[in-house]
Amino acid sequence: MGVTSELKALYGVAVKNWRIFTSYKLWLVSDVMFGFFFVGQALLIGIGLTGERNSPALQQLTGYADYVTFAVLGFMVLGFGLTFLSGFVWSIVEELYAGTLEYSFAAPMRRITFFMGNVLTRIFLSFLYMGIYIPIFTLLFNIRFDFLNFLKAIPFLLVGAVGMIGLGMTAAGIVLYLKDPGPFITILEMLVFALSGAMYPVSILPKGLQILAKILPYAPTSEAVRKIVAYGYLNSISEISYLVLLSGTYAIVGYLVYKWSERQARIVGLKSY
Repeated sequence: MGVTSELKALYGVAVKNWRIFTSYKLWLVSDVMFGFFFVGQALLIGIGLTGERNSPALQQLTGYADYVTFAVLGFMVLGFGLTFLSGFVWSIVEELYAGTLEYSFAAPMRRITFFMGNVLTRIFLSFLYMGIYIPIFTLLFNIRFDFLNFLKAIPFLLVGAVGMIGLGMTAAGIVLYLKDPGPFITILEMLVFALSGAMYPVSILPKGLQILAKILPYAPTSEAVRKIVAYGYLNSISEISYLVLLSGTYAIVGYLVYKWSERQARIVGLKSY
């Protein structure tokens, strides 16, 4: 297919997902409210553990004395990152449950077009939520960070997204093999949340879990974004370099694993329910 045809296919898949999303009126409300519950919980945890919002120990570990600001930045990265994992994996699962996966894969479009069409709506919503959260959190929870540095961190959030796409493709390939992918997805999402560094610095984890957190793209993305917001580019070179290397590796591995998985699945037939 040519570029124009691929873009039309991408648009068509994205529109389909947008219509599905808007047909359930409470989804937008529940998604937005989840962010407020998350930050409210972070505020209560920070005060409950230290007796106040500011923690010298957290400042020493991360450069952030205010636990709420630390958690808000982690939540934004995690929410954005889960967009790709859930978009890639659930696009396979939903088609499997509906029994339409074979037809979708037979459509004249590249596989990445199919997947990215499924996540475009989620990407748009992620940035929409950020636009809602940042001013409201600033006023409601007295969040303080350098907004200019936050804008500077956005490109590296996108760099981290490349690694998250690679992980999403790997997970989607695994789902093709499983008779009931639900438990696998639940465990994977719980693992990602626990090792994302959204609620706490990964440096407090046992050594083995620290290594696993560093291998997944979420914690390195969170660390790079937080470091850039706090200190700017020049003082974040090591985090940025590691993130670029990790994301590039995931992009290559994810593509190869998924292509291999799909070829193997086609030998025995794509499973439907």
